Amino acid sequence: MFILAKIEQLLYSLRDTLWDYPFHLFLDQESIFVKVKHSYLSSRPFSHLFLCFAVIGTAFLLVSNDVSAFLRINSSTLIEGVIVGVDANNQLQRLSRVNPLINTNIQLEKDLNELVYQGLITVDQKGEIHPVLADFLELKEGKLYRFKMKDNIFWHDGVKVTTEDVRATFDLLKNLEQDARTSTLYSRAATKMELTVIDEQSFEFKLNSALPSFFEAVSYKIMPSHLLGDLNVININSSDPIINRNPVGTGLYKFAGAGLDTIELVLNQNYTGEKPSITRIKFKLYADEEGAINALKSGQIHSLTGISTDKLRELQTLQHTTVLGSSVIYNQYWGLYFNLSEQGPKVFKDKKVRQAISSAINRQFILESLLNYAHKADGPIPESSFAYAADVKRYDFDKAAAERLLGEAGWKLNPETGVREKNNEQLKFKLLFVNNPDRVKIADLIAKDLSDVGIEATVEAKSRDEVVNDHIVPRNFETLLYGVQTFIDPDRFELFHSGQIDHPGLNISSYKSEETVLTVQAGKTERIPIVDDVLDDARKIVDPKVRVKRYEILQASVAEDVPVVFLFHPEETYAVNRRLKNVRIDNINSIEQRFNSISEWEIRID
Repeated sequence: MFILAKIEQLLYSLRDTLWDYPFHLFLDQESIFVKVKHSYLSSRPFSHLFLCFAVIGTAFLLVSNDVSAFLRINSSTLIEGVIVGVDANNQLQRLSRVNPLINTNIQLEKDLNELVYQGLITVDQKGEIHPVLADFLELKEGKLYRFKMKDNIFWHDGVKVTTEDVRATFDLLKNLEQDARTSTLYSRAATKMELTVIDEQSFEFKLNSALPSFFEAVSYKIMPSHLLGDLNVININSSDPIINRNPVGTGLYKFAGAGLDTIELVLNQNYTGEKPSITRIKFKLYADEEGAINALKSGQIHSLTGISTDKLRELQTLQHTTVLGSSVIYNQYWGLYFNLSEQGPKVFKDKKVRQAISSAINRQFILESLLNYAHKADGPIPESSFAYAADVKRYDFDKAAAERLLGEAGWKLNPETGVREKNNEQLKFKLLFVNNPDRVKIADLIAKDLSDVGIEATVEAKSRDEVVNDHIVPRNFETLLYGVQTFIDPDRFELFHSGQIDHPGLNISSYKSEETVLTVQAGKTERIPIVDDVLDDARKIVDPKVRVKRYEILQASVAEDVPVVFLFHPEETYAVNRRLKNVRIDNINSIEQRFNSISEWEIRID
């Protein structure tokens, strides 16, 4: 009875305490609330000032330094900003298709291809080969290459990857060469080889002739044979094929769906490599750069690429944002192309004029306009290549030399107009380029340099589609500011051989070297451009020491003829929030390869 009485007393005591708790906390004269209230009132006006500063400080933190994102941080989801622009109805551009075998100028498509699909191998900026889906087994005299598929690799839908997928992809790629609109460097290379499937895991490529860039030529992405039934040359560029709308690959991430302004990928659980801590990637689409930059500043997105130099300069001053730069992308270069076709301006038929224009352009100013995220280019083969010829004469910036060459070509300066004239004709032309803030700067700098030596260049900005379809394809331009991507291998057949003048060839300038050589072709003796001869010869040779001699002739001829003024090799940039750690973009061949190191990335709270 005594114990029960004690328990009853304890329960009543607990009840009374809980019942009176609000009173003791808020209303009693000794309560915490009353004491704080008394202290606040007795400390006026200082207590008022302190409260105001606290409220203002809290509000400031919530709208700056990405605290809004901090409050809802998800360490497993990367939110990547993408600038896509708007369509004719002023709506966000929608993604129409994703296919790794076709050329695209849309960065989002390139990013998705890189994350969803994989190739047999990759080749880095140093030319080193890295196996991905297959291991390279052997090489026979540079004409036969044998591979073996890696074990236990599955498509995102669970089907096992076999050599049938390699065969189906190769056949499709080869067929793409039938149409100029679907032709690529890879499809052209595919026509020069045959694929033989040995068994479910082994296969080999047999070359019709030596192809020094072979490993790069077979680094294209592989697609699943069981989903290619409705895909062909006619519809591969459209959204009609199911796989173009719902890509299925073997990559680290798989397609999870698309919304009005987002596209999502999720981690491929069957991936055999190192698993990342980032299990989901959400691409957030923006109509313009301003909107994407604001999202990066406020922490709504973790990362953004494709940023103009003006905005990069601004982002470099922010503490919570880091701007990363890649190594020099030596397999890309930007240049000023002359139209040397029969329809091109007559003034460019004189190589002294082209040499003068090359001498008049100050490339250092261009590099500075790009915040030095670039490296000077001086020829068709970069200094990183074993075939680079350092002692070839080139026409670099030299204003006095430019004026002398123009005088020798008969172009005299009219002091009244400031423009050079010859036979009552002014030395002027149009400079065409893809409309972009950085390209505008570069075009304006070139025009200013040319104006200083008496040449009038009228800059003309157009959309990418207009530049490509209306001007590059039909070779309908006067001069063109444009960037191209090449193989890391020094083979430049596609870019400078006269047989590549017509589209889909990439001899944009319609260049034929002025120097010729006597050769025998089809049993007939004839003279051909010396550049054609060395390019034909060099791609048949495997020994790099012998090839170097051929490419010295190529570089000397191009330097003398100046079909293009080489400007710079780019460096890619990537702006990331400080919460995104361990991001590296060195040793990449293109900006979409920034995801190569994503297995090491982490989203953390500092």
